[in-house]
Formats: sequence, C-alpha cells, structure tokens
Amino acid sequence: MLYLYILTTFILVGLLYRAIIKIRKKQRTLESLQVNLDRTRNNLAEHEQQNDALHHQLNTCRIEIGNLKNRVEKLSQYQDVLDTEHYVAERKNQVESFVEATKTEAEFLLEKMKAEIENTRHYLEKLEKNSRLNLEAQARERLGAFYHQAVEQEKLATISKALENKIQGYGLQYVYPAQILLDQLIEGYEDIHAAQQLTEVRRKIKNAIAANKVGQCEYVEENRRLSAIALVTHVFNSKADLYLSQLEHDTVGLFIQALQDDFILINHYGAAFSHARIHESFLKLRLEEFKLAALVSAFKAQQPNEPGELQQQMVEG
Repeated sequence: MLYLYILTTFILVGLLYRAIIKIRKKQRTLESLQVNLDRTRNNLAEHEQQNDALHHQLNTCRIEIGNLKNRVEKLSQYQDVLDTEHYVAERKNQVESFVEATKTEAEFLLEKMKAEIENTRHYLEKLEKNSRLNLEAQARERLGAFYHQAVEQEKLATISKALENKIQGYGLQYVYPAQILLDQLIEGYEDIHAAQQLTEVRRKIKNAIAANKVGQCEYVEENRRLSAIALVTHVFNSKADLYLSQLEHDTVGLFIQALQDDFILINHYGAAFSHARIHESFLKLRLEEFKLAALVSAFKAQQPNEPGELQQQMVEG
C-alpha cells in the first residue's frame, strides 16, 4: 500500500513538473509573441508616418506640376524665339566649321603656291643662266680672238665705274623717290610676309657663311685658300653690314649700287690672291636682304604705334 502511494506521488510530481514546463514554454512563447506584436505595431506606426510623408510629398509635387503647367502655358508664346535661338546656334556651328575648313584649305593652297613660286624662281634662274651661257657662246663665236679683249674691256669699264662712284660719290640717279620705291618693293608683299621673307633670307646668309659658300679661291693649299676666302668674305660683309645699319627706305638705291660696286672691286683686288672672289649668288642674297629690310622699315614707319610681329621679326632677324 505504501509502495502504491509512493508510486502515485512520483507520477503526480512528474505530471506536475511536466505541466509546469509546458506552462513556462507557453509563457515564453506568449512573451515572444507579445514582443513581436509590439515591434509590428511600432513598424506599422513608422510605415503610417512614412505614408503620411509620402502623401504630403505627392500633394506638393502635384501642386508644383500644376504651377509648372501654368508656366509652360505662359512661356509657350516664346517657343518661336527658342527655336530661332537654336537655329542660330546650329548655323553658327556650321559657319565655324566651314570657316575652319576654308582656313585649312587656304593654308594648303598657300603652301602649294609658295612651292610653285620657288620652283618658278629656280626655273627662271636656270633659264637666265642658260641664256647667259648661250649669249656668251655666240659672242665667242662672233668675236673670235677679240672675245677675251672685249670681256676684259667690259670688266675694266665696270671697275672704272665702281671706282668713280667711290671717289665722286653717288649722285641723285641712285636716290629713288620714296613712293616709287615703295610701289616697286611692296608689289606682292604684305608687312608680315615681308618680315618672314627677310628672316628667311637672313637664314640663308648665315648658312652660306657657316658652310663657307660665300666665295671661292684658286689656291691649292687648303689653309691659304680658306684664309683668302675668309678675307674677301669679311670685307664684303663688313661693307654690307655697314650699309644695312644706315639703310632707310629712301636710301636703299644708294646702298644697293654701293654694294654692287664693292662686289666688283673686291673681286678685282681679290685676283691678287689667286682670284679670291665673292659668289654672285651671295651678292644677290644680300641685295635681297637690303630690299626686304627697306620694305619692312617702310611698313614700320607707316605703323609707329603698332610694333607687333613685324618689329619683333626684324629684331630676331
């Protein structure tokens, strides 16, 4: 009987313990559900607040859309003006593109024309040289034994005239009226182009001096030959530089003739040094330098308040 009582007690205690555990689990579940419920309520409240804010923004946007529609209706009368501005801008871009293309084409044509002019100049120089050689050959054939005597007489006459100019000075026949001189020089040139040509001529002069191509001499010994060439080169360039420092657009005729006379006399006296002489091509370069320098000087005198590229290139030259 006691045993049955104890067994019953244990069973009841076990059932009671099990019931307590289930109750605790349900309490924890209930607490968890309550927490989730509270969280859900909070989330719902937040969503409701966000929804209210979105409704407010939506209403604001609707109001702004209405205002914008009103403004568009008011500005629609200016649509033609906007279309015109767009058309003008488009045409402006087209014109700028056309101008750029035209500029590029013009530069290409200019370079092509310069090349053709240079080729023509070389052709004319060659033609002139051939004509001179042909005339000389004809003169040799006609004069026969008297040819050398005639050449010598012509040479002596040229030297005599140069000496006469040096002794008596240069008369008014070498002083050109300023306007006539400018008309002759300015033909085919602009101020900047003349300055560029002057720079190019001076570059050729410097290259000829550096390459020792100013003159020639018939000395066999190299040192004596180079010394004789250097002597006549120095004398000739000293004269040319002196005239150039005094050059003005109304005195270019005097100095051109003076340099030509110096060329004749230097080559004449250079005969004593195994025919040391200046090349005629170098004389032409320096005479071209005189003409271009006079032209640039004239442009400079006409534009005293606009130094610009013209004066800068004269200084750099």
